[in-house]
Amino acid sequence: MVSSEIISGLTAGFITTSVTHPLDLLKIRLQLDTSNKSFTQASRSIISQLRQDSALQTVKEAYRGIVPNLIGSSVAWGVYFASYRYAKDIFHTYSTITTKKDSNLKSWQYMGSALAAGSFTALITNPIWVLKTRILSTSKDSKGAYKGLLDGVVRLVKEDGIKGFYKGLIPSLLGVSQGALQFTIYDTMKYQWLGHEDRASGLSISEFLSISGASKIIATVVLYPCQVTKSRLQNYGATSTFSQVVYQIYTREGIRGFWKGVWMNVIRVLPATCITFVVYEQMNKL
Repeated sequence: MVSSEIISGLTAGFITTSVTHPLDLLKIRLQLDTSNKSFTQASRSIISQLRQDSALQTVKEAYRGIVPNLIGSSVAWGVYFASYRYAKDIFHTYSTITTKKDSNLKSWQYMGSALAAGSFTALITNPIWVLKTRILSTSKDSKGAYKGLLDGVVRLVKEDGIKGFYKGLIPSLLGVSQGALQFTIYDTMKYQWLGHEDRASGLSISEFLSISGASKIIATVVLYPCQVTKSRLQNYGATSTFSQVVYQIYTREGIRGFWKGVWMNVIRVLPATCITFVVYEQMNKL
Protein backbone atom coordinates (compact mmCIF):
# COMPACT_ATOMS: atom_id res chain seq x y z
CA MET A 1 0.00 0.00 0.00
CA VAL A 2 2.75 2.43 1.02
CA SER A 3 4.84 1.51 -2.05
CA SER A 4 1.94 2.41 -4.35
CA GLU A 5 1.63 5.76 -2.54
CA ILE A 6 5.33 6.44 -3.21
CA ILE A 7 5.00 5.64 -6.92
CA SER A 8 1.81 7.71 -7.24
CA GLY A 9 3.39 10.64 -5.39
CA LEU A 10 6.62 10.53 -7.42
CA THR A 11 4.68 10.44 -10.69
CA ALA A 12 2.34 13.25 -9.66
CA GLY A 13 5.22 15.45 -8.47
CA PHE A 14 7.24 14.92 -11.66
CA ILE A 15 4.35 15.68 -14.04
CA THR A 16 3.16 18.69 -12.05
CA THR A 17 6.61 20.30 -11.83
CA SER A 18 7.31 19.75 -15.53
CA VAL A 19 4.18 21.73 -16.40
CA THR A 20 4.26 24.52 -13.79
CA HIS A 21 7.99 25.23 -13.26
CA PRO A 22 8.00 28.67 -14.98
CA LEU A 23 5.26 29.88 -12.62
CA ASP A 24 7.26 28.55 -9.68
CA LEU A 25 10.28 30.55 -10.82
CA LEU A 26 8.18 33.71 -11.11
CA LYS A 27 6.65 33.10 -7.67
CA ILE A 28 10.05 32.76 -5.98
CA ARG A 29 11.40 35.93 -7.56
CA LEU A 30 8.29 37.80 -6.46
CA GLN A 31 8.77 36.51 -2.90
CA LEU A 32 12.38 37.72 -2.92
CA ASP A 33 11.51 41.16 -4.29
CA THR A 34 12.01 43.65 -1.45
CA SER A 35 10.84 46.75 -3.33
CA ASN A 36 7.52 48.50 -2.77
CA LYS A 37 6.40 47.79 -6.33
CA SER A 38 2.86 46.60 -6.86
CA PHE A 39 2.24 42.98 -7.82
CA THR A 40 1.72 44.00 -11.47
CA GLN A 41 4.85 46.16 -11.63
CA ALA A 42 7.04 43.54 -9.96
CA SER A 43 5.68 40.80 -12.24
CA ARG A 44 6.35 42.83 -15.39
CA SER A 45 9.89 43.57 -14.23
CA ILE A 46 10.66 39.90 -13.59
CA ILE A 47 9.07 38.74 -16.86
CA SER A 48 11.16 41.30 -18.78
CA GLN A 49 14.28 39.82 -17.18
CA LEU A 50 13.29 36.37 -18.45
CA ARG A 51 12.98 37.51 -22.05
CA GLN A 52 15.98 36.57 -24.18
CA ASP A 53 17.05 37.16 -27.79
CA SER A 54 15.41 33.97 -29.03
CA ALA A 55 12.33 31.97 -28.06
CA LEU A 56 14.51 28.95 -27.23
CA GLN A 57 16.70 30.97 -24.87
CA THR A 58 13.60 32.42 -23.21
CA VAL A 59 12.23 28.92 -22.59
CA LYS A 60 15.61 27.82 -21.19
CA GLU A 61 15.63 30.79 -18.82
CA ALA A 62 12.04 30.08 -17.76
CA TYR A 63 13.05 26.50 -16.95
CA ARG A 64 16.22 27.44 -15.10
CA GLY A 65 16.57 25.23 -12.03
CA ILE A 66 14.18 22.57 -13.33
CA VAL A 67 16.45 19.70 -12.19
CA PRO A 68 16.44 20.43 -8.43
CA ASN A 69 12.76 21.31 -8.67
CA LEU A 70 11.93 17.98 -10.34
CA ILE A 71 13.99 16.06 -7.81
CA GLY A 72 12.55 17.98 -4.87
CA SER A 73 8.92 17.83 -5.94
CA SER A 74 9.02 14.17 -6.94
CA VAL A 75 10.74 13.11 -3.72
CA ALA A 76 8.58 15.41 -1.60
CA TRP A 77 5.27 14.14 -2.95
CA GLY A 78 6.43 10.52 -2.87
CA VAL A 79 7.56 10.79 0.75
CA TYR A 80 4.54 12.88 1.75
CA PHE A 81 1.86 10.59 0.37
CA ALA A 82 3.62 7.49 1.73
CA SER A 83 4.06 9.07 5.19
CA TYR A 84 0.47 10.32 5.18
CA ARG A 85 -0.75 6.80 4.36
CA TYR A 86 1.47 5.30 7.07
CA ALA A 87 0.25 7.80 9.70
CA LYS A 88 -3.40 7.11 8.86
CA ASP A 89 -2.72 3.37 9.10
CA ILE A 90 -1.40 3.92 12.63
CA PHE A 91 -4.67 5.61 13.60
CA HIS A 92 -6.51 2.64 12.10
CA THR A 93 -4.40 0.24 14.18
CA TYR A 94 -5.51 1.85 17.44
CA SER A 95 -9.07 2.50 16.34
CA THR A 96 -11.96 0.67 18.01
CA ILE A 97 -13.84 0.65 14.70
CA THR A 98 -13.42 -2.71 12.98
CA THR A 99 -13.87 -1.37 9.44
CA LYS A 100 -10.52 0.21 8.53
CA LYS A 101 -11.69 2.86 6.08
CA ASP A 102 -10.26 6.37 5.80
CA SER A 103 -13.82 7.66 5.78
CA ASN A 104 -14.10 6.55 9.42
CA LEU A 105 -11.25 8.81 10.55
CA LYS A 106 -12.02 12.12 12.22
CA SER A 107 -10.78 15.54 11.05
CA TRP A 108 -8.18 15.77 13.83
CA GLN A 109 -6.77 12.41 12.70
CA TYR A 110 -6.41 13.71 9.14
CA MET A 111 -4.72 16.80 10.58
CA GLY A 112 -2.37 14.77 12.78
CA SER A 113 -1.41 12.46 9.91
CA ALA A 114 -0.75 15.41 7.60
CA LEU A 115 1.34 17.26 10.22
CA ALA A 116 3.50 14.18 10.81
CA ALA A 117 3.93 13.54 7.08
CA GLY A 118 4.69 17.19 6.38
CA SER A 119 7.30 17.49 9.13
CA PHE A 120 9.09 14.33 7.99
CA THR A 121 9.04 15.50 4.36
CA ALA A 122 10.35 18.98 5.28
CA LEU A 123 13.35 17.51 7.12
CA ILE A 124 14.27 15.34 4.14
CA THR A 125 13.73 17.85 1.32
CA ASN A 126 14.85 21.18 2.85
CA PRO A 127 18.39 20.93 1.35
CA ILE A 128 16.88 20.57 -2.14
CA TRP A 129 14.62 23.59 -1.62
CA VAL A 130 17.56 25.76 -0.51
CA LEU A 131 19.40 24.92 -3.74
CA LYS A 132 16.25 25.40 -5.80
CA THR A 133 15.56 28.84 -4.30
CA ARG A 134 19.08 30.08 -4.95
CA ILE A 135 19.17 28.80 -8.51
CA LEU A 136 15.73 30.17 -9.40
CA SER A 137 16.31 33.54 -7.71
CA THR A 138 18.69 34.81 -10.42
CA SER A 139 19.27 34.59 -14.15
CA LYS A 140 22.01 32.24 -15.29
CA ASP A 141 24.28 35.12 -16.35
CA SER A 142 23.83 37.12 -13.14
CA LYS A 143 26.92 37.77 -11.02
CA GLY A 144 27.39 35.05 -8.42
CA ALA A 145 24.57 32.88 -9.80
CA TYR A 146 24.75 29.13 -9.27
CA LYS A 147 25.60 27.43 -12.58
CA GLY A 148 23.65 24.32 -11.71
CA LEU A 149 22.85 21.75 -9.07
CA LEU A 150 26.39 20.41 -8.48
CA ASP A 151 27.89 23.90 -8.48
CA GLY A 152 25.23 24.90 -5.98
CA VAL A 153 26.06 22.02 -3.63
CA VAL A 154 29.80 22.81 -3.69
CA ARG A 155 29.34 26.54 -3.15
CA LEU A 156 26.69 26.12 -0.48
CA VAL A 157 28.96 23.85 1.57
CA LYS A 158 31.92 26.20 1.03
CA GLU A 159 30.04 29.41 1.89
CA ASP A 160 27.56 28.30 4.55
CA GLY A 161 28.67 24.85 5.66
CA ILE A 162 26.34 21.88 6.11
CA LYS A 163 23.97 24.02 8.19
CA GLY A 164 23.29 26.07 5.06
CA PHE A 165 21.22 23.20 3.70
CA TYR A 166 18.76 23.73 6.55
CA LYS A 167 18.25 27.45 6.21
CA GLY A 168 14.56 28.24 6.35
CA LEU A 169 13.73 24.99 8.13
CA ILE A 170 11.75 26.74 10.90
CA PRO A 171 9.30 28.46 8.51
CA SER A 172 9.21 25.23 6.49
CA LEU A 173 8.07 23.34 9.57
CA LEU A 174 5.59 26.11 10.36
CA GLY A 175 4.43 25.89 6.76
CA VAL A 176 3.67 22.21 7.28
CA SER A 177 0.41 23.42 8.74
CA GLN A 178 -0.58 24.54 5.21
CA GLY A 179 -0.36 21.00 3.88
CA ALA A 180 -2.07 19.71 7.00
CA LEU A 181 -4.93 22.17 6.56
CA GLN A 182 -5.20 21.34 2.85
CA PHE A 183 -5.29 17.57 3.37
CA THR A 184 -7.74 17.88 6.25
CA ILE A 185 -10.13 19.88 4.08
CA TYR A 186 -9.52 17.61 1.08
CA ASP A 187 -10.13 14.32 2.87
CA THR A 188 -13.04 15.69 4.89
CA MET A 189 -14.76 16.86 1.70
CA LYS A 190 -13.84 13.66 -0.11
CA TYR A 191 -15.21 11.25 2.46
CA GLN A 192 -17.80 13.10 4.55
CA TRP A 193 -19.28 15.57 2.08
CA LEU A 194 -19.40 13.11 -0.82
CA GLY A 195 -20.39 10.15 1.27
CA HIS A 196 -18.39 6.99 1.84
CA GLU A 197 -15.08 5.62 0.62
CA ASP A 198 -16.56 3.45 -2.13
CA ARG A 199 -18.14 6.44 -3.78
CA ALA A 200 -15.05 8.59 -3.27
CA SER A 201 -12.95 6.09 -5.20
CA GLY A 202 -15.27 6.57 -8.14
CA LEU A 203 -15.33 10.36 -8.19
CA SER A 204 -15.07 12.06 -11.54
CA ILE A 205 -12.02 14.10 -12.51
CA SER A 206 -14.05 17.33 -12.28
CA GLU A 207 -15.02 16.49 -8.69
CA PHE A 208 -11.39 15.81 -7.76
CA LEU A 209 -10.46 19.12 -9.41
CA SER A 210 -13.06 21.03 -7.37
CA ILE A 211 -12.10 19.47 -4.04
CA SER A 212 -8.34 19.78 -4.52
CA GLY A 213 -8.61 23.35 -5.83
CA ALA A 214 -10.79 24.61 -2.99
CA SER A 215 -8.66 23.00 -0.28
CA LYS A 216 -5.43 24.40 -1.74
CA ILE A 217 -6.67 27.97 -2.17
CA ILE A 218 -7.83 28.19 1.44
CA ALA A 219 -4.63 26.71 2.85
CA THR A 220 -2.35 28.81 0.62
CA VAL A 221 -3.89 32.20 1.35
CA VAL A 222 -4.12 31.61 5.11
CA LEU A 223 -0.53 30.41 5.58
CA TYR A 224 1.34 32.14 2.72
CA PRO A 225 3.51 34.35 5.02
CA CYS A 226 5.49 31.23 5.99
CA GLN A 227 6.51 30.75 2.36
CA VAL A 228 7.68 34.35 1.94
CA THR A 229 9.72 34.20 5.15
CA LYS A 230 11.27 30.88 4.14
CA SER A 231 12.32 32.19 0.70
CA ARG A 232 13.98 35.27 2.25
CA LEU A 233 15.91 33.07 4.69
CA GLN A 234 17.07 30.66 1.98
CA ASN A 235 18.26 33.28 -0.53
CA TYR A 236 21.88 34.23 -1.26
CA GLY A 237 23.71 36.00 1.56
CA ALA A 238 20.81 35.76 3.98
CA THR A 239 22.23 36.14 7.50
CA SER A 240 19.15 37.27 9.38
CA THR A 241 17.29 35.07 11.83
CA PHE A 242 13.64 34.08 11.45
CA SER A 243 12.42 36.84 13.79
CA GLN A 244 14.63 39.46 12.08
CA VAL A 245 13.25 38.59 8.65
CA VAL A 246 9.68 38.87 9.94
CA TYR A 247 10.48 42.29 11.43
CA GLN A 248 12.23 43.48 8.24
CA ILE A 249 9.31 42.48 6.03
CA TYR A 250 6.82 44.24 8.29
CA THR A 251 8.81 47.49 8.67
CA ARG A 252 9.92 47.81 5.04
CA GLU A 253 6.92 46.48 3.13
CA GLY A 254 4.06 46.52 5.59
CA ILE A 255 1.65 43.70 6.23
CA ARG A 256 1.11 43.18 2.49
CA GLY A 257 4.77 42.15 2.20
CA PHE A 258 3.88 38.83 3.81
CA TRP A 259 1.51 38.11 0.92
CA LYS A 260 3.84 39.24 -1.87
CA GLY A 261 3.32 36.98 -4.86
CA VAL A 262 0.34 35.25 -3.27
CA TRP A 263 -1.88 35.56 -6.35
CA MET A 264 0.89 34.34 -8.63
CA ASN A 265 1.26 31.43 -6.26
CA VAL A 266 -2.49 30.76 -6.34
CA ILE A 267 -2.35 30.80 -10.16
CA ARG A 268 0.57 28.36 -9.97
CA VAL A 269 -0.74 26.04 -7.27
CA LEU A 270 -4.23 25.66 -8.73
CA PRO A 271 -3.14 23.77 -11.85
CA ALA A 272 -0.24 22.21 -9.90
CA THR A 273 -2.51 20.92 -7.14
CA CYS A 274 -5.21 19.76 -9.51
CA ILE A 275 -2.69 17.89 -11.68
CA THR A 276 -1.00 16.38 -8.61
CA PHE A 277 -4.17 15.08 -6.99
CA VAL A 278 -5.83 13.88 -10.19
CA VAL A 279 -2.66 12.01 -11.25
CA TYR A 280 -2.25 10.64 -7.72
CA GLU A 281 -5.86 9.44 -7.47
CA GLN A 282 -5.80 7.92 -10.95
CA MET A 283 -2.46 6.18 -10.30
CA ASN A 284 -3.89 4.69 -7.11
CA LYS A 285 -6.67 3.08 -9.16
CA LEU A 286 -4.18 1.16 -11.31
